[in-house]
Parts: sequence; structure tokens; C-alpha cells
Amino acid sequence: MRYRQIHLDFHTSEHIPGIGSRFDPEDFADTFARANVDSVTVFSKCHHGWSYHPSKVGKTHPHLDFDLLRAQLKALHSRNINAPIYLSAGWDELSARENPGWRVVTPEGVLIRQRGEPMGPGWAFMDFNSPYLDYLVRQVEEVTEMFPEGNGIFIDICASLVTASTWAQRKLEARGLDWTDPHNQVKLAEETQVEFFEKVKAAAQKGDPNRPVFFNFGHIRRGRRDILKYFTHLEIESLPTAFWGYEHFPVSARYVDKLGIEFLGMTGKFHNLWGEVGGYKKADALLYECGAMIAQGAKCSIGDHLHPTGMIDQSTYDSIAPGYALVKAAEPWCEGSVNRAEIGVLSVEAASHPSLAGMAAHHQDADEGVVRALLESKFTFDVLDLQSDFSPYKLLILPDAVTVSPELKAKVDAFVSAGGRVLLTGTSGIDPEQGFVFDVGATWVAPSPFQTGDYLLPKESLRAEGVNNPVFMYESAQRIQAAPGASLGDIYDPYFDRSRRHFSGHVNTPSQPDPSGFASGSQKGAFTYAAHQVFSIYKRIGSVPMLEIIEQLVAQALGNPRMIDSGLPRSGRATLRHQPQENRDVLHLLQASPVLRGSIRGDNVQPIQDLITLSDIDVSVATSGPVRTVRTIPAGEDLTFHEGAGRVSFTVPTLRGHQMVEISY
Repeated sequence: MRYRQIHLDFHTSEHIPGIGSRFDPEDFADTFARANVDSVTVFSKCHHGWSYHPSKVGKTHPHLDFDLLRAQLKALHSRNINAPIYLSAGWDELSARENPGWRVVTPEGVLIRQRGEPMGPGWAFMDFNSPYLDYLVRQVEEVTEMFPEGNGIFIDICASLVTASTWAQRKLEARGLDWTDPHNQVKLAEETQVEFFEKVKAAAQKGDPNRPVFFNFGHIRRGRRDILKYFTHLEIESLPTAFWGYEHFPVSARYVDKLGIEFLGMTGKFHNLWGEVGGYKKADALLYECGAMIAQGAKCSIGDHLHPTGMIDQSTYDSIAPGYALVKAAEPWCEGSVNRAEIGVLSVEAASHPSLAGMAAHHQDADEGVVRALLESKFTFDVLDLQSDFSPYKLLILPDAVTVSPELKAKVDAFVSAGGRVLLTGTSGIDPEQGFVFDVGATWVAPSPFQTGDYLLPKESLRAEGVNNPVFMYESAQRIQAAPGASLGDIYDPYFDRSRRHFSGHVNTPSQPDPSGFASGSQKGAFTYAAHQVFSIYKRIGSVPMLEIIEQLVAQALGNPRMIDSGLPRSGRATLRHQPQENRDVLHLLQASPVLRGSIRGDNVQPIQDLITLSDIDVSVATSGPVRTVRTIPAGEDLTFHEGAGRVSFTVPTLRGHQMVEISY
């Protein structure tokens, strides 16, 4: 799979004339080549339902008078640029108009649309229980037969929604099941999802069982390895200036990287969201985003939207070229690399075994909060599921809300017996009937009766810099008694919950002057427990003292010097990847500062406007053997280094957005 890809959207209404009228194959291919692009996903069928080539199954766009897809394939292949082929699945406006009975009907009886009221602008959802699925399968088969030279199939909008359509009713009734029962509706949606994967993958690989196939499922559902057999690779859709944000991609990437399947990061050239023709990012932003993708072990994809005339947007590729020049130069130090990590984070989403039914939620507060805190604190980590091997890690974190089954308990106990350490927070590891399932040196009493937040005064070694008074936590802790374990600090209760009957001041009720008698956490042996859902709260609130408390808490639970120690600011990121065949580590340093610039359709838009050059960054890294050389990549500048106590120390002269350092053994 190639490193420097473009996802070239072409969702084009039948009300627009002159489709492809200014398509110039030479200019089209040359523009991508000049921008260092090596793969472009081009369109067979768009969300409007139109095909961009002759079709006996579907319908060619009414204002297209030549085979645009074939012309694009020919032009790209002439420059040795791959060209996977795109088809829209769950959205097809043409089919929705001509066959309204193929649409999803919600259990409430509504014909829903994405981003719009039922009769407004936005995409109608198609029902995979209806004959539409067979129609889609025939379209995919036709494309593979007509264009066998295509370099893979990309199927978009693949989620099987919960539906009460006539087709769904018939399926359930044929099994003697009540179609009005929500449980049956969800179960059918999950079964239909699997049927969709099986039928469409078979069609996509007809004639070539090795043809790459990806289903854009909306979100990589952590904990659902059972569906990976339908994917030849993964693409993590994560446009940071839209509702995903800059913290979404690392969560998914740190999970996918451990699954042993190739994957892409997918950002966009847009100021905000997909399809924003005339919206642009600065080249610096794309350079940083490309660096962030390869730092997490991903190859790169940048989304664009081709103008209806087929004329390529030169400004877009001028902005993409510097980022892809960086990736092109970095590829030899990325290929075959694996993440080095000292901490394993058991994903709350993965531990809950998420349903396949419906559109997946893109965000999980505990998962995103712990990843953000670890990145900002420069810890190295992987995101895990229940099938993961815990043994490579020094510390296992169960963040905020992990339910511990007997199977998971046995696995964690084995990890601890082998020398591992564990950090639990919030309700993780608490059985509401029996209390703590691990010996954390404390007794669980109950959830706090306060609903509008309490206060935390950690013990001195865990406090935020300069904050020696109780910190308002915005949400309330579990009530515990720390004995025989060591207390991590005190909980201070508010005088009362803020309500219309009782309130004091502008926002939160002040703390009572004396501790509540309940501990903020405990530590005993390998186990550390914190009574607040600190990671979820940090994700929602973003308190700086809270981050500093979390950093001290994780460091204490880890009990060892962190793998990377650096002079990077909080906005900096650091990852360490190992290339076993080359016997070297590759350190990725990143730094940028997204700035809130506006809000579009409810999304906070935080573009990176420019990159600032940092100088003389001191770094210390835990080594895996005697060091031969340390040098910047790709420039090849040798750095003076010092070894001792299993670490190597050096100074990185400059960092502008992204810098790699090779540590050869």
C-alpha cells in the first residue's frame, strides 16, 4: 500500500452541466506527480447515485459525455500512480428517488436524511435489507469487470442502520420475531451488516481475490476484530478541523497499529469538512498532519473534491506538495516499523464490545482523554482490546469505566504476577455489589451523593505546580476508604449541590473547609486507583491543573523513568518506533498549535495557521542496546550523544512541525 494518497471526492448533482468538460488528462496526472502523490482514489459512483462511466446497471451522469473514470485511470497509470475505485453504498440519491421503498425507515417511522430534515438537503440512507443491496453488488461487479486495472475498491457509507422498513419487518417475521422489539431490530442490523460485508467483498474481489477492499465504516470500532477479515487494509477517516478534532486520530491509530493490518490516516485539504470546494488549509497544517500520521505508523491520505468540470485545483496541490515531499523522504524510516510503548491502555470502547448496528459514535471521552493526557505528557503507549497481549507493557491503564469480567480479572492478575503494574480510575474495577475486584488497598463505599462536582487535594507529590488547595473536579468521585493502602489525597465535598433551591456564587458551590473523610485514591503493591473519572473529565473540561495531576499519577503508577524525556512544550508530541530489520529506533517529534477560529455547523474549527521553529530540544530516550549513531532524518546530520544507565541523550537542533531522529544500534 502506498504512502502518499489522495481521496478525490466527486459528488456531483444532476443539476450541474458540463461534467468533465475541462478534464485535461495530462494536467490531471502531472499535477499529482508534481505534488509527490502516488495513489488517487477516483469515482465510479457518487452519493448522488450517478456513475462516471458507461453503465448497464446504474446510470451515467446525465451531463457527462465520455468515460471519465477510464480517462482518469489511464492518465494516472501513465505516471505510475495507483488508482483505487470508489463507490458510494449507504447514500444514493438516484436510487432513493426512483425506489423510495429502498430507504431506511427509523423505528419511529421517519425517512431520515443525513445533515437535514426528512425533506431537506442531505443524503437519504439506503436500507441494506432491501433489493438495494443486490443492486449495489451488481454495480461493484460491473466495475471490477470493466476496470480490472483499478488498484482496489473503496466502498463508502457502509453502516447498517437500525430500520423498521417493510424489508426488515419481513425478515424478522419470517423468523417468528417481533419486528417492533428494539432488541430484534438491533440484532437484525448487526446480521445485515455482516451480510453486506460478505456480499460486497465477494463482488469487489470477483476475478481477483487479492484486490484491495476497504469499507468506510465511519469509525474503526475498537474491540471488533471479528470483522477485520472483510478488510484488506484500514483507513482512519479523521479530518481534524471537522468534528473529529486533532485528538481523534491518535486514539484509533494507537489501536490499529497493534492489529497487524496496514492502515492509512485520512485527513483533508479542506478548511472544515468533506466536499468544501474552495476551502483550503495552509501547507504547514498538512505538513504537520502528514508527520503525525507517519509518527503513528500510518500511511497518508488527503481528501480533495474535484470540480464538476474535472479541472484540477492547482492551489490544493501546491499546499499538499510539501507534506508529501516530507513523507516521500521519510518512507525508508517508516517501512516495517513498530511502536515502542511502556503503557498499555485498555480501551473503554473495546472493552464494551460495541455493536455493529448503526452509525458508530466517533468519540469516547475516557479513551480520548487518556490518549490526550499521555500524548501531552510524552508517555509512550498502545491502545488495547480484550484480545491484546498485556505482557509487553510496564503499566496497564483501565480508564474510568472498564467493567472487569472474570476473564479480564484473570488476565490482569497474570499480568501483575509477571511484574506488571495497573492504574484504575473512576468505576474501573468496581463491582456495584462487591466493591473492588482487585486488592487496591481500599474499600469502596458508594458513588458520591453530590451531582455537581467535588474537590480534590492530592498528596503533595501528585499536586499541580503551585496549587496547594483543593481543585474543583467538575464531577464527583467514588467514595472510598484507603486502608491498608496508601491514600493519594483527600476529597473535599461542596456545601451542597448547586440547584435552583440552593446555590452560591456564579458557578460551583465552594468546598467545605475540612476533608470529607474519603480518599481520592489509593496505592497498594502493583495497583494504583484514582476515585475520579479523571480522563473523561479532562477530555470534557481541559483543566491544566488536572492534566498535571494526571501526569504525576501516571508517572507514580508507572514507577520507572518514562521512555522519552524531552524539552518539548505541552503542544509537542513524541513517538518512538523501532525498525527491527535495520536495527534502529526512529524518534518522531511533532509540534503545532491549532487555534480556535470559528464554528461551522456546530464544529469547532481549529486550523493550524503556521508552524514555529523550536531550537535546541534536549531529549533522553531509553535504548535497546549500545548506540552506534544518532542523526536527524532525512538530512543525515550526526548529533553528539551521551549514553548511560540504558539511555541515550542528545539535543535536536531544530523542530519545525515534524522532525525524525534515527538512533542506530
